[in-house]
Amino acid sequence: MFRFNRRTTTQNNPSEQLQTVLAGSAIENLYIERKAIKHLYLRIDPGNGQVRVSAPKRMKETEIVRFLQQKRDWIARKRQQLQHKVQLSRTLPDSSDRILLWGQPCQLLLQASSQSGITLNGKQELCVQLEDPANRTSLQQQIDRWLRSQLSERIEQRLPVWERISGTRAHEWRIRSMKTRWGSCNTRAARIWINQELVKLPPECLDYILLHELVHLLEASHNARFHHLMSRFMPEWPEIDRQLNQYILPR
Repeated sequence: MFRFNRRTTTQNNPSEQLQTVLAGSAIENLYIERKAIKHLYLRIDPGNGQVRVSAPKRMKETEIVRFLQQKRDWIARKRQQLQHKVQLSRTLPDSSDRILLWGQPCQLLLQASSQSGITLNGKQELCVQLEDPANRTSLQQQIDRWLRSQLSERIEQRLPVWERISGTRAHEWRIRSMKTRWGSCNTRAARIWINQELVKLPPECLDYILLHELVHLLEASHNARFHHLMSRFMPEWPEIDRQLNQYILPR
């Protein structure tokens, strides 16, 4: 969950008229930027719900106001949807004693030990042994390495399954941090990239992304043929796609 701050920010100083109209428009946490473009663009930052407007440098402020008033219901609806999504984080909050693993919260149990290591017990508890449990940097690094190893192990198990089903083969796969994509595919090199955050989501989300990128080896575009192939290999993919969209990648 997040709160919307009551503020309007503009890159250039707004006129008194624009400030007055926007103040009464019920659009909070608004940022307006003037650019060398021809049209107005609107997007909502999934991380904090900020409404970001890019406007042509010479566009009249009355046009910006009219545009925002027309989009007010859409903005409210999108913000409402965002409040039901899960914001992922690359770092452990200072007050956090839980992490997500394959869609399930795991309790962190920290133990001081000269030998570092992580084990997962049957109670969804992650036992972390390290020399100084109070050292958040060391704790973060150790958990990151362990999560990456868990994701790597699952990819090694599941990728051959989807290669066999789709009749494709990835020559190489890698794990990386990505801000806007869950996966990507270099069709020429037959190389696929998997977002490191997928280890925190339900396992079927990883399966979906693996297949999605493999299908790009058969069809590069997201056209009707691509969707037909996805439905042929994984009929339930639209449901998993909706599930995946409930998570917001860290920026």
